[in-house]
Amino acid sequence: MSSISIDGMRGLRDVSKGQGRSRVLLVPMLFFVGILFCACSAQKEEPETAPGAGIGKGKGAVSGDVPDIGYAEGFMIREHSGFRTIEVRAGLQGRQDTLRYLLLPRGAAEPEGFEGYMVIRTPVRSLAVFSTTHIGYIDLLGCSDRIAGVARPEIVNTRSVRRKIEAGLICEIGMPFSPNLEVILDLDPDLVIATALPPSRKAEYNALVDAGIPVLVVSEWLESSPIGRAEWLKMYGALLGKNDEALEKFRGIERSYLDLAALTDNVSSRPSVITGLPFKDAWFVPGGDSYVARLLRDAGAEYHWSDQAKTGSMKMDIESVYPVALQAEIWLSPGTVLTLDELLAKDERFSDFPSVRAGQVYNNNRQINPAGGNAYWEHGVVQPDRILKDLIMILHPDIAIREGFGSDSLTFFRRID
Repeated sequence: MSSISIDGMRGLRDVSKGQGRSRVLLVPMLFFVGILFCACSAQKEEPETAPGAGIGKGKGAVSGDVPDIGYAEGFMIREHSGFRTIEVRAGLQGRQDTLRYLLLPRGAAEPEGFEGYMVIRTPVRSLAVFSTTHIGYIDLLGCSDRIAGVARPEIVNTRSVRRKIEAGLICEIGMPFSPNLEVILDLDPDLVIATALPPSRKAEYNALVDAGIPVLVVSEWLESSPIGRAEWLKMYGALLGKNDEALEKFRGIERSYLDLAALTDNVSSRPSVITGLPFKDAWFVPGGDSYVARLLRDAGAEYHWSDQAKTGSMKMDIESVYPVALQAEIWLSPGTVLTLDELLAKDERFSDFPSVRAGQVYNNNRQINPAGGNAYWEHGVVQPDRILKDLIMILHPDIAIREGFGSDSLTFFRRID
């Protein structure tokens, strides 16, 4: 495994900016940006060694340092005397890279032996975020008031954040590919949270680090386990000083998800499902070990590609998917369409699908705003139990009625009419 905290590196640079803001290790961060900012070009397939191997894999697995990281494979939190460290592991294009962060209480002296760690002073009081998914985690911990900057504010759904945007209290910080350095530097947030990106704009992020603003990369989207994605809430809890709240929230989500999944363990029939929508003669379908496929399995669906051991999407031609679609009973998440007419306008052959003829087409855009911002990605990622409940209500309405939530409305999905 390669490491971003490279021992023996020289040229570390001290930057002091504001009370309590500590040393930023610049040279390792150049490697941090250059290596990690290639994720979007990598197909999310299982590498030879899974991200986080040895940290704790699968339900019930634990690490030697933090026994309650049981699902997520992409990060760990280590407890030390008076501070914490976080390691974020991103398996990109067959590589295993580790990003290291030192979470240090304000006013505390920096400990020895942690050269190469990016210092983040905690609790974080102000943040700039580049993904609405980050907002979902922060809002669930009751800390949305700490968000000072967002990318594309028009697509934000969280009401408390929208109110601040409309009041001019949250700034637009540019796009991940082109961050607005002037705005971010003027905001001077305690932390910038980014996703893994192509390398085209690494210089801008290096400039933030050089100015003493730490940049944390969050790669929850690499997790193939729905509960594993939710478990990143614990990392946000460590950053925001909400450890107990994060643990309590996560335990509730975990318990709810597992209870729901147990409802479909012994179903006598599993409705067949297709997902997605073709684009330019290609139809991307979830691999059998992907996040979406795991949700479908837990919801009691029959999924044609469940035996394909891929954690990302698989590119297929329409002719390969078409025979499967002719047998599928339910069609889920067909792009951004809102009506059947809009769907059929894309390809008249869709009218042959039994899911279309039976009115069994559901999209995950029940909660979208006028700019297309979708709460499914903003809040569903950290609350996969709500997505799973939707899917069970769609696939197994008999179970929904038996369990007493048959009359509930769907949270994220809607039937396309």
